[in-house]
Amino acid sequence: MTTPSGATPGSGPGDEAMRMWMAARDRAEAAREATLASDAERERVCDLLNRAFSQGRLTPADLDERTSRALTARTHGDLEDVLAGLTPTGTSALWAQRPQRGFLPRLVFWIVGLLTSPFVLGGSLFVLFGEGVGERVFGIVLLVVFLPGLIALYRWAHPRH
Repeated sequence: MTTPSGATPGSGPGDEAMRMWMAARDRAEAAREATLASDAERERVCDLLNRAFSQGRLTPADLDERTSRALTARTHGDLEDVLAGLTPTGTSALWAQRPQRGFLPRLVFWIVGLLTSPFVLGGSLFVLFGEGVGERVFGIVLLVVFLPGLIALYRWAHPRH
């Protein structure tokens, strides 16, 4: 039985949008699984398998079998099958994107970097070309004060993982 608008009873206005979203997600997942894997991705899977073995989650025979399957895998779907049972459901340790910090931390780094670069340059010049011990010590002090903070700020603005 349908309503005058053509919808079945119990279906809401968002059901069609949900079906379209689910279909698009399934198509994207199928395309990702069919994408050919690179040597670096195979190596990363082998590293994940070795880590799981060292944690006691794989037996030696299972490690050998999964490693050989990983090295002969052609697609991302094949690599996902190798990792089956090692990652929580719904997540993929292999294809997860690393979190990006955004624009503001990088802007802060560049502003602070531009403001402190004369001091780092001056410290370097005093150390290299200072005429006396006092100027060289002053250059070392400038480098010790400004350079570690600048390096720490860079690592905060550009995280590795």
